[in-house]
Amino acid sequence: MDIMLKCAAAALTATVICLLIKRTNPEMSMLLSAGAIVVIMTAAMGFARSITELASMVKAMTEDGDVMIVPVLKCVGIGAITRISSELCRDAAQSSAAAAVDMAGTLCAIGVSMPLIISMLKLIGGMT
Repeated sequence: MDIMLKCAAAALTATVICLLIKRTNPEMSMLLSAGAIVVIMTAAMGFARSITELASMVKAMTEDGDVMIVPVLKCVGIGAITRISSELCRDAAQSSAAAAVDMAGTLCAIGVSMPLIISMLKLIGGMT
């Protein structure tokens, strides 16, 4: 809870400052937004430990734990990076670049999830 409050405070502070300087110095506004993202993501990395513990538990419970958990975690990472990148592009009034980033993120997520899909299809095929 404390980390989320700090992240929200950093985001709101950066947003207010960006609004104040955007007209006179849009480049600095963009850099401030990117810097705020780095600070917020660094603060949120404290929760990565619990995610790695969950991944270890899944690996211990199943034979093919890597096939099950790794694609999911990669898709989550791709989704987060895609969302942040496309929003930065939209903030810079580059909506076509944002659309390209969204499409690339979608294709990457599909590609990363293929081993999981194949594994699930094999599992279903083995049940019949």
